[in-house]
Amino acid sequence: MGIVPRYTYRRLTRLPTSADELGRHTVLNLPGMLAGLSFEHTVMEPGAAVPISVDDEAGILIFTLSGRGVMLLDGDRIEVGANDVVHIPPGVSYGMQTLGGTDWIYVVLQAPVE
Repeated sequence: MGIVPRYTYRRLTRLPTSADELGRHTVLNLPGMLAGLSFEHTVMEPGAAVPISVDDEAGILIFTLSGRGVMLLDGDRIEVGANDVVHIPPGVSYGMQTLGGTDWIYVVLQAPVE
């Protein structure tokens, strides 16, 4: 099947703002991310944190809508902001905390391992 990355980080430089631009979009195709998919909209207040954990049974996509945060991914520290997408495969350790004095607003998509 090839090499599977520990995690995936993407910055979407700009979201569509006009009807013409809505015809073009970015697709992040990750096999197995639809069966049993769950969706969560989260607002983390300044100073909030999620302790480091590992989910062996699900893959996770986190899309930042606004604000800033720090993700601790498999021992790496990644700062994320608006339009950043992070894929966390099953078995990868992760933790999260807000960065700066504003809310960190993001969407989580989670799907079980097939």
